[in-house]
Amino acid sequence: MKRSRSSLISGAGYWLLAWAIPISIAIGWGGGWWLDQRFGTEPWLQVVGFLLGAAAGLAQILQLSGSDDE
Repeated sequence: MKRSRSSLISGAGYWLLAWAIPISIAIGWGGGWWLDQRFGTEPWLQVVGFLLGAAAGLAQILQLSGSDDE
């Protein structure tokens, strides 16, 4: 069974949508962890990084899902 190029591209877009929030959360949490280690403010900057990462992931999903309407 041969797949068309457009179906592979749309599949990649869905993969990006599925991983947008987990990757954003991991980056935010990791940055917060690093800053907590540097400034000794554990766990507050991890929590802030987690929340900012979740918000960034949600914003990315909304942006990507809105671009399909064009």
